[in-house]
Amino acid sequence: METKPSGNAMLQQANQLWDLLDGLSEDSPEVYQKFIQHQLQEGIKQFTPPDPHTCFLTRILEPHEKLLYVNLCKWTRIPVPESDCNPIPLGGGKLEEIVEGTDIYSVTDIAYNPDVLKRGSKDPAEMDQLVLLAIKYIEEQFRVRLSYSYTTLPATLKGSIQKMKERLTGISAATQSGEGIATGSVDSLLKQLTRLSVGNTKCKENPDPIQLLTDISQPKKPGLIEEISSTERDSGGNQLATPEYEMSLIKDESGKPRALQLSVELPRLSSIVECDLSVSEDDLVIDVPGIYKLELNLQVAVNQDSVSAKFSKRTHILSVMMAIK
Repeated sequence: METKPSGNAMLQQANQLWDLLDGLSEDSPEVYQKFIQHQLQEGIKQFTPPDPHTCFLTRILEPHEKLLYVNLCKWTRIPVPESDCNPIPLGGGKLEEIVEGTDIYSVTDIAYNPDVLKRGSKDPAEMDQLVLLAIKYIEEQFRVRLSYSYTTLPATLKGSIQKMKERLTGISAATQSGEGIATGSVDSLLKQLTRLSVGNTKCKENPDPIQLLTDISQPKKPGLIEEISSTERDSGGNQLATPEYEMSLIKDESGKPRALQLSVELPRLSSIVECDLSVSEDDLVIDVPGIYKLELNLQVAVNQDSVSAKFSKRTHILSVMMAIK
């Protein structure tokens, strides 16, 4: 059973914290200033609550069929992707079943960085990918099978803002208390200040942020097109066709090879969720079960952790960008 720290223990921690801060301010004022500024910036992010952005409706198909409302929320706690080649981070809330009279449905919440949703609002294709990524995440997190058909609703939120915040943060309004947060914050600060004070006065460029809230999750290994893919369908013995494709070498201003770009024509592909993409250091496989299969040996080694893929519904062209090692 979890035990709360005693008053003496908390007082001792507070005194230790002030001693470390005083020592750091005297011995290394610049490091002290950077540390305080960083904590203020991180504190703003940690305390800023999620806001509703878009709500869409889909269906849970298995294990039991029912309606599912998904609130897409903007939250500064969720980082932006490090680059266009990196997966998109997200935060997932709890899956809650709601009973209203004879109606039974489920609600959950997915949070992205505000800048990610802002870009999605300007590009319908990118917003579609964010929705499909959210669906895939929900499937993996809660072990359910969802329909990949969805409807964007006029309202930006299903349910109340307070319930949405509780599902995302795991902290209910009735159980919130400053004591737990303060204790965790002090522990985190003490660890950071100890690293700064003992042995040297060099400050990390990015010290660990204070974790004020918990249960923010990301897909186990998001990336590539797996973020928005679905389960394979039965080929039914159909012969697979090799799609038309074009491979280009992209160079930087100095003429040094920087990336490989693959464009694949998939005219019979109606949705990207039907396509499986696999990239290793020296080969690539695109599989549309029952329709297409493309296997390529890459002439140069690529960084398989820095691969991005986009599919245009208008042209039915899949573009894969692979950074060269």
